[in-house]
Amino acid sequence: MTDLAQQQAVRPGRATANRAGDSGRAAARAELNAALHGVELTATDRRFLARLSHWDKRTATTVASLVTRARQRGRREAAFTERQLDIILAALIDAIEYRTSGAAPAGCWDCASRASGLCAEHGRDADRARRFAELADVLCGHNAGETGVSLVELMCCGTED
Repeated sequence: MTDLAQQQAVRPGRATANRAGDSGRAAARAELNAALHGVELTATDRRFLARLSHWDKRTATTVASLVTRARQRGRREAAFTERQLDIILAALIDAIEYRTSGAAPAGCWDCASRASGLCAEHGRDADRARRFAELADVLCGHNAGETGVSLVELMCCGTED
């Protein structure tokens, strides 16, 4: 019989306790990951968080709670009124329509003189429109990644779920 098997025979609940401890670490790590979602972490940050959740899951859970509450407080302080948000969304939709309509390069001398029909500035219009749409989705609390459909696409096309 191996040493590990002898220890488990003497203390049968020990192996189960280790697994439960691992799940506690995994839960603490998951809470930290959720609290830090969207934050760019360095390799040092990731190592620290892994060690923290491995060595002291109670502290890791407390840190996750503090970070989550601080982010929520910041969101409340930076929150727009409903009217302000409507104005911002309308401006973003106008900007998206302008950038994708082809109206911007129509009066551009640089675009007219290029064989491709677009200067470097107006060649980036589609990327700008995509970023505007992503911002509108974020402001509305909508995640296009979950449904594959942008909120702005729904608003512009007039289709509802």
